[in-house]
Order: sequence, then structure tokens, then C-alpha cells
Amino acid sequence: MMYRTAGQIGFWACILLLSACSSPAVVTRVPWIQEKEFAEALTLLRTGKEKQARTVFEQVIVAPSLPGLTEEALFRLAILRLSDGGEKGVVESQALVERLVREYPDTLWARQAAPLVSHLSEMRQLYGKAGQLTKLHEQNMSLNHDIEKLRQNLERIKKLDLELDK
Repeated sequence: MMYRTAGQIGFWACILLLSACSSPAVVTRVPWIQEKEFAEALTLLRTGKEKQARTVFEQVIVAPSLPGLTEEALFRLAILRLSDGGEKGVVESQALVERLVREYPDTLWARQAAPLVSHLSEMRQLYGKAGQLTKLHEQNMSLNHDIEKLRQNLERIKKLDLELDK
């Protein structure tokens, strides 16, 4: 038979209580850790390590909000997403900027993002129009091909008609 001391029982009771109360899906961070991560992301950004900075900014924006920190991280991440290029980068950047303006409307970063919101919206419209132009170009090429076939068939018919007249 195994005997446990009151200290051991208390220790295991605390461990069980903490594990029962914790949820793996919820990310909680101590504010000073978020501030440290944010500072790390800025350092990475200054040294040209944008990919690593992006990863850290993403961690900051999914953690519980910290005034002054989360909104700047959203803004900076939106700018970094624009460097992805293409429509995907624009869509992701627009989603981040819209979140910034929606969740932190009275902040400096939301005011700074205001021109970016309209610019990103216009860019999405341009990508949509570019897609339409691509489809129109493909249709035009197909129609030109059909016209060429019809022209060739018409020439054959003319030759056959001339031969029948002889």
C-alpha cells in the first residue's frame, strides 16, 4: 500500500484542477510576453526577415487583444500580406484592414488604414476586371479561330462553285 503526504496530494490536486480548467483551443498569453513577441517581430522586420516577422505578428493578433499592440500588428501584417502579390495577398490584406477598422475604429492605426481600405477595394475590383478581360480575350481568340475556319470554308465553296460552272 502506498502512502502519500498531504503535500503530494495537494500538488496532484492542483495539477488536476489546472488541467481540468485549461482548454487547448484557447490561447492565453501574459501581456508582457505579447509585448516581447511584438518587439521581436519589429526587430525581425527591421532586419529584413519579413517571413519570420509575419509569423510572430500572426501570433500577436490571435492572442487576447492588447491596446496599442494588436492594432499595430494588424496594420503591419496587412502591409506584409500585400507583398504576397496577386489577388490572394490583396484579399488577405483587406480582411486584416477591415478587422482593424471594425475592432479598433478610434485608433491611430485605424485612421492610418483608412486610405488603404479604399485602395484595397479598388485593387480587388481591378483583379475582378482583369479576370473578365482574360475570359474575353479567350473568347476573342476562339471567335477569331472560328472566323478563320469559316473563311477557309468559304474559299473552298467558291472554288467548288467555279469548277461546277466550267
